[in-house]
Amino acid sequence: MNGGRTQPVFFRKGWKYGFGCATIDLSQKKGAPHMKDLNVLQTTIKIGLPAPVKLLHVTDTHIALDDDRVSNRAACFDKDFENCSHVYFFQALEYAREKGIPLLHTGDLIDFLSENNFAFVDKYLSDVDYIYAAGNHDFCHWVGEAVEDYAYKWEMIKRSAPHFRSNLYFASRIVGGVNIVTMDDSYYLISDGQVEMLKAEVAKGLPVVLAMHVPLYTKALADDVMTRNPCAYVTAAPEEYLVRYPEYRRLQQAPDEATLRAVDYIENEPMIKAVITGHDHCNFEDILPGIGIPQITTHGSYAGYVRELTLV
Repeated sequence: MNGGRTQPVFFRKGWKYGFGCATIDLSQKKGAPHMKDLNVLQTTIKIGLPAPVKLLHVTDTHIALDDDRVSNRAACFDKDFENCSHVYFFQALEYAREKGIPLLHTGDLIDFLSENNFAFVDKYLSDVDYIYAAGNHDFCHWVGEAVEDYAYKWEMIKRSAPHFRSNLYFASRIVGGVNIVTMDDSYYLISDGQVEMLKAEVAKGLPVVLAMHVPLYTKALADDVMTRNPCAYVTAAPEEYLVRYPEYRRLQQAPDEATLRAVDYIENEPMIKAVITGHDHCNFEDILPGIGIPQITTHGSYAGYVRELTLV
């Protein structure tokens, strides 16, 4: 990793997008006369490539369209910003198109399952070159309505999966000699089956960039997140952190044995060159325990942040 973030690039376009009866103008939003530009962070990761490979990392967009809960939920994400999630997302799409680079989205494109959210995905991602790792909001009709366990996820995935071109459990794609692997850890768990698939990808002999929704635990990241939250929202938090969580969050985020085995493998596999994540709604760059693999966490695009990754 070469110093991580540099000064962000600011991006705004004047294209208009129509959805249903509404037209959204990226150069002017009603009620926001000084609309904020998209913040494009720049990060370079050295993995020994003969030619650079670029990706636009986008995460946690939280599109919230449908039913009587939308206005309150959308306001939660809009209240601190002059923009809204879909407008920033459209700016990100334009940025990726102008640069001619794939979109790497690490989950929570939608905030909940609804027909209008699915219609949004179908319409605006139909011609986008993207790679997708699932987030927890991609599997819920409404966060908090039920215990988020595997039974709930597999019921919800029947509705969500048909609207994404990526396999939401595990997928891979080679881009410029780099194997971009996406793996679902949205419920803070990784299965033995996923690790076996990851090992098969590693066996191909190409450098691997692993993209997941939830970051893996590091002390620095956990400490940072817990300055703003009652828990760290990371995969494989150790017991000394879990005991500080509210009981519900402790049960939700405690790792099982398969997850601990998975994390140990990831952190010590030389062919895995970087881990790219979202979920924690912050910009953070860190080094994982083990052999020192960089982990890059990007703030949500709902807040106006994306990251241009340059792999060299």
